[in-house]
Amino acid sequence: MADFDFKEWADLYQVDPDAFNARKEAVLARFVEQAPEDNRPALEQTLFRIRMSALRAKSPLQSALEANKLMWESFGKLREKLEEFEQLSAATEFDNSARPNSLRLVGVDNPTHSRPASPRMSADQAALQQPPAARIIPFKASGKPAH
Repeated sequence: MADFDFKEWADLYQVDPDAFNARKEAVLARFVEQAPEDNRPALEQTLFRIRMSALRAKSPLQSALEANKLMWESFGKLREKLEEFEQLSAATEFDNSARPNSLRLVGVDNPTHSRPASPRMSADQAALQQPPAARIIPFKASGKPAH
């Protein structure tokens, strides 16, 4: 809704509140229809909660305040999920075992062999460089060996 004109909407509400509400519902329905299918139930639930709070409200101001409260509740939940994700990301940055049922990166036993060949190294010297020795760490999910 890039072409939203607040004055136009405000004037419509002043002149014909029923037309305003019909237009608002059409815009919201179109928005939900254009959303990815996985997101539609949550959007419809949110609209239902907003509509029900508007019906219970004693004034348009109280309705707007209730919608604002719902928005901040949703924002709080989103912020909690983001913080969980950031904590998980920070924990797995150095230790891949922090995430349950995930693969653990194989560690290199000899770090001197893990460096790439030097640009000054001849082709023969690079070919003679031994591959790194790696530890194999068995993967187990929920205490059971993986197939």
